[in-house]
Amino acid sequence: MLYLMRKHARSWLIKLALGAIVVVFIFWGVGSYRAQRGNRVAVVNGATIVFGEYRNVYDQLLEVYRKQFGNALDDKLIRSLNLKKQALDQLINRRLLLQEANRLNLRVTKEELAAAIWQVPAFQRNGRFDPDLYQRVLMRNRMTPEAYEENKKDELLIDKLQSFILGGIKVSDAEALETFKWLEEKVNLDYVVFTPLTYQNVKVTSDEIQDYFARHKKTYEIPPMVKVQYLLVDFKGFEARANVSEQEISEYFELNKQNYAIPKKVQARHILFKVPLDAKQEQIEEARSKAWKVLEEARDGADFATLARKYSDDPGTKNKGGDLGFFTKDRMVKPFSDAAFAMKPGEISEPVRTPFGWHIIKVEAVQEAKKPVLAEVADQIRRKLVKDAARALAFDRAEQVYETCYGAGNISDGASAHQLKVHETAFFPRTGPIKGIKETEKFAKTAFDLGEEEVSEPLELSDGYYILQQVGKEPARIPELKTVEQRVRQDLIWARQNELAKKDAEAFLNVLKGGAEIQKAAASRALKVKSTGFFKRFGVIPEIGFEPDILETAFLLSSLKPVPDAVIKGKQGYYVIRFKARQDADPKEFEDKKSEITSRLLLQKRQEVIKELLARLRKNSEITVEEGFLD
Repeated sequence: MLYLMRKHARSWLIKLALGAIVVVFIFWGVGSYRAQRGNRVAVVNGATIVFGEYRNVYDQLLEVYRKQFGNALDDKLIRSLNLKKQALDQLINRRLLLQEANRLNLRVTKEELAAAIWQVPAFQRNGRFDPDLYQRVLMRNRMTPEAYEENKKDELLIDKLQSFILGGIKVSDAEALETFKWLEEKVNLDYVVFTPLTYQNVKVTSDEIQDYFARHKKTYEIPPMVKVQYLLVDFKGFEARANVSEQEISEYFELNKQNYAIPKKVQARHILFKVPLDAKQEQIEEARSKAWKVLEEARDGADFATLARKYSDDPGTKNKGGDLGFFTKDRMVKPFSDAAFAMKPGEISEPVRTPFGWHIIKVEAVQEAKKPVLAEVADQIRRKLVKDAARALAFDRAEQVYETCYGAGNISDGASAHQLKVHETAFFPRTGPIKGIKETEKFAKTAFDLGEEEVSEPLELSDGYYILQQVGKEPARIPELKTVEQRVRQDLIWARQNELAKKDAEAFLNVLKGGAEIQKAAASRALKVKSTGFFKRFGVIPEIGFEPDILETAFLLSSLKPVPDAVIKGKQGYYVIRFKARQDADPKEFEDKKSEITSRLLLQKRQEVIKELLARLRKNSEITVEEGFLD
């Protein structure tokens, strides 16, 4: 197998990354060489799921969350999302749905399959299916037409099953109205917050610190650590050996033109007259009237930037004269973009309504869309293809180095044989920084999975392939108190502050339960009562922020039960809340939101039906996951 891989790997163009073509094969595709060895991860009623399938789904999920959370997607968040189980569940569910479709004798005809493939944009040239392009796209994704078509057929079969099961689901007007009332209902609260940090006079003794440490030793445990030696086969070192032909550049350009097109851009200024999302009609019209008056000033020759500094409610652009810079159409909300992109330089719009309020827009300049030209992007493509080719060459070298290391049982011999430097880390935990390593999560996982003196297979990171060997391991241990005493002291003081804040909050709540009026009860204790203003069931609470427990409790209160059973722990401290008023949804707004609510309810119903179907199928199926795979 290794020989065949190397034989075909010599054509480095075949090794281009999946991202080279914008085709997303969510449930299939080809992963790394080692992911293709057919390692079984689960069996569903006799149907096997292999590691290659799992790896592709896992990577797709990771990319989705990376786009959603950005830099906030750290090791801790990835673990909390439990991506391994999510990916495996997706594959198991897919197998179950395919088996159910076959049980119901649902079929996909050759004509249906062909029509679906012809409609895939990545296989089209000038809007028409191109057989040669189809072959090249699949080749770049390391797939055969047979494998792709089989997977496409499965996808269509699942679509048929879902249409068969979900076709009869409806949402009545009564259901939509009831949901509208529930979503749009608002409450207003009075509240007092007891903040732990206000209790500054907390003192703790040495004996108390020792006792606290004895009861919370696990909190201060130093995690297990390992030390590794590693070899790096870096990508950059192979770039000088990568040869890229003009034909390859031209071919890549043809397959990826859309990535190099320059969309139309507009430079504009705006003046915003903010309107709350829940504003009444009078507020909306008042802001609109103000916008028209300012528009008249602008059309009479007043400087637009000066007007923006004077009148705009947008804090981000107000001091810049309302300047938004250049932007593409998808960067702004639709009503704003539709207006701005229909205007010419120098034109000023009539007031435009968006979820933020009313805008007056002035277009300063327009950059028209530009079709990509090969000559203008050839160097950029060449650099990308050189990097891709270097990665492929590095892969071959890493495999050779690994075989040497594996045969010798250590990485020192591999380093000598291939003129590589042996690097050694200090001891490091499973989470946290590792000097000299950028992608610490993958590196640490590989290091901790190794046995003593075991050599790892090549680990691909952003700068090259790493081959690791564990050379030291320290078990978890509890430190001596003297090394963490300051931290223990601070934790104990914080715990005491929380106890005091909670105790006072509970005492105040009991006073309110006894019938006391909140303002008088607070005044007698030198406490400050605040009001939230009206808010809905979801989102942030005015003056407080996003507090799910307060949101949930608030809508259970009423004039008959104005206070909750217990205080509520929030980010700022312990809250004592009291019901103030309720505002029902305005029936006049139902028609405007009926379509959106109906669509949302329909989606929820369909999801629930599929969820129930999968639960039933799982209950009646034999599903086996390889031991330890999800650990």
